[in-house]
Amino acid sequence: MVRQFFALLFAVAAASLLSAETQSVSAQEFRIETEIYVGDATEPASHTVTLFEKSAVYEFVDSPQQVIVYRQGPEGKAGQFILLDTVRERRTDVEVERVSKLMAKMTEWASEHKDPLLKFSAKPSFEETFDGDTGALTLANKEWTYRTATIKAQDAASLTRYREFTDRYAELSAMVYNSPPPGPRLALNSALAKHGVVPVEIQRSLGGDDKNAVRATHLFSWRLSREDRTRLDEAQAHLANFKKVDNEQFIAARKGKDVVRGQSK
Repeated sequence: MVRQFFALLFAVAAASLLSAETQSVSAQEFRIETEIYVGDATEPASHTVTLFEKSAVYEFVDSPQQVIVYRQGPEGKAGQFILLDTVRERRTDVEVERVSKLMAKMTEWASEHKDPLLKFSAKPSFEETFDGDTGALTLANKEWTYRTATIKAQDAASLTRYREFTDRYAELSAMVYNSPPPGPRLALNSALAKHGVVPVEIQRSLGGDDKNAVRATHLFSWRLSREDRTRLDEAQAHLANFKKVDNEQFIAARKGKDVVRGQSK
């Protein structure tokens, strides 16, 4: 379980020193297309399109087919994820506050675990190198290493939203897929933010096993297309029409089980 493939590996952008309030709302609309490769595979294991529109973020996943919506909460309050099962036409709402509480418990448990990789994921410590000329960023440890190709971020407002989403998304993925705590991913996010860059490719290897590394490529576009708008309209219709179920029922149905054990409400 500890060394399983993180199916929802995602990139993160950087926060800028400029105030987000100086940016226009339209500048915050953008898209990221992501493909993930495992080992030497030439065909992607997964493909996603993430659309940032004015009020929410929509993630469209090809396999398993689903849409994940993130709405940031008002100032001082936690946000919310909405998971849409487009095959069964169901939705479930996941409060970010619930995810955060579960991550705190998971991290505490992992920090005392005997497995070195699991323990590392609770309190990661990397040797960081960054080349400002090439944009190459490396976070290295014998347990876990990221090698990242980056470019300069487009603008502050977009990246502030992007970092918020990807931090929370890493935590959601750990909960839904019962994978190790997202500490390493959050550390990479922090490094990207510090250097003001976004990733165009991330390679992650565990335990020095580069042969089975996971590689994610990211194509950024700083505007939404007509096709993107159509996708958003369809997703918003799903939000209004899909049957709402609780988290346990939703996840159990996705896994083909009657009930999910170990999920605290």
